[in-house]
Amino acid sequence: MKKYIVCIGLAALLAGVTCSCGTASKAEETEEDIAKKSYVEKQAVKVSVEAVRQGAFARELVSNGKLMAKEKAVVPFKVQEQIIALKVHNGQRVQQDQLLARVEPFQYQKQLSDCNNQYEKARIDLEDKLLGYGYSMKDSAAIPVNILKMARIRSGYNQAWSNLQEAQRNFAHTSVTAPITGVIANLEAQANNPSSQYKKCCEVINDAVMQVEFTVLEGEMQLIQTGQQVAVTPFASPNTSYNGIVSALNPSVDEHGMITVQAEVDNPHGELMDGMNAKVLVKNEQAACIIIPKSAVLYRQNRKVVFVHEEGIAKWVYVEIGQENSSEVTISDESLKPGQEVIVSNNLNLAHETPVIIN
Repeated sequence: MKKYIVCIGLAALLAGVTCSCGTASKAEETEEDIAKKSYVEKQAVKVSVEAVRQGAFARELVSNGKLMAKEKAVVPFKVQEQIIALKVHNGQRVQQDQLLARVEPFQYQKQLSDCNNQYEKARIDLEDKLLGYGYSMKDSAAIPVNILKMARIRSGYNQAWSNLQEAQRNFAHTSVTAPITGVIANLEAQANNPSSQYKKCCEVINDAVMQVEFTVLEGEMQLIQTGQQVAVTPFASPNTSYNGIVSALNPSVDEHGMITVQAEVDNPHGELMDGMNAKVLVKNEQAACIIIPKSAVLYRQNRKVVFVHEEGIAKWVYVEIGQENSSEVTISDESLKPGQEVIVSNNLNLAHETPVIIN
């Protein structure tokens, strides 16, 4: 019985030793596998680079403004009668002196005819008066000034001539014409209605050259001067920019500390419209700057960082930024040199000495 118990104990002991050896071996293999899996070779990152350059930096001042036509004419009805014809519509392009509308001319045509008759009668009376003084109209240059003046007044010639001029003017205004070349806007008049019903017939806008008016702080006044270039971007077309030139600065500061600036913008295709709101970018160059793209600058540990490409490796460099505009910044310290390559894409997750491949 004792022998049987001893045999069982030895068997159990041997089994325990065997199990513990197998467990230890398995643990060693697991640690090795984990070690192998924890080693990951650094993969090269595809990036784009741009060279650090030295040159003139375009300082930018951004403001909001309103576009307006440089030349605009309000077309009124200068005589009051029934509108018998309207020849234009909003948005129509017209030439100077082109017919826009016509009012009933009968009354003014009769007035012109009557005034012509009165003038002819006054002219005959004037000749009679001058003959009474011993002079003839053919010798008007030889007539003393005081005698000619008296004869013209007594004969009614002056009054008849004035009435004739007024009648000619009124009759001419029965045809409403365009005072300038441009496009019809704010048309009010309608045919077969009295012209007195409307404050104006329409407006003619010459949109070949537009004017944008914007404001800047008085402290920014030194950054702007006449002849300076601006870029105008309508809010309605954020991807389209138009070049302009500063034409005037109002030498007065308003109650908000703002100064009004005007710039002219060419509009050959008529894409800009009177009253449009736009963003205005004023550019002012500063010479001899170290310049890099804005996309190269990152923020790490509350400081500005740039990754420089050197022989397939991304190097972490702290930088100090000076001026900046919408696309570029200047470097105010000596951290970068002209000709170095800075990484401008896929740089958000880079680390120091990460291998990179240039696209």
